[in-house]
Amino acid sequence: MPYKATIVDLPDLRLMVTRADEFPSGVQAAWDRLESRLSSLKGRKFYGASHYEGSQMAYFAGVEPASDEEVTALGLPTMMIKGGKYARAKLLDWPNHKDKIGQIFGELMREFPMDPNGWALEYYRSQSEVHLLIPLAGPKA
Repeated sequence: MPYKATIVDLPDLRLMVTRADEFPSGVQAAWDRLESRLSSLKGRKFYGASHYEGSQMAYFAGVEPASDEEVTALGLPTMMIKGGKYARAKLLDWPNHKDKIGQIFGELMREFPMDPNGWALEYYRSQSEVHLLIPLAGPKA
């Protein structure tokens, strides 16, 4: 794997989201709908969340709400992402390497056992760095 993977602990995440109508062609439109509702993007934590629903990929653009009042005022749907252990790979200069995101997720899924009920996450740490994360499957009961 050309990207160094690490194991990290994520807290539970509550996100305000917009769903892409199609994947991958509708992803940018989902981000545009989400960002247009916010008064400012500065200092916000943005996430992309995806998983398969049957044979189709479901994708949501998300942001951590600044407050409960913001959730009410904007009226966007919310979703909870379960925290726990995730495998993480960092992609630098991601705007110029968007084509690598799916490839890196594929590599993470080959290297680590993914929780089939979890969500693959993109955490947009900055305008140049994205963290790609998959939830790890727990030990078998």
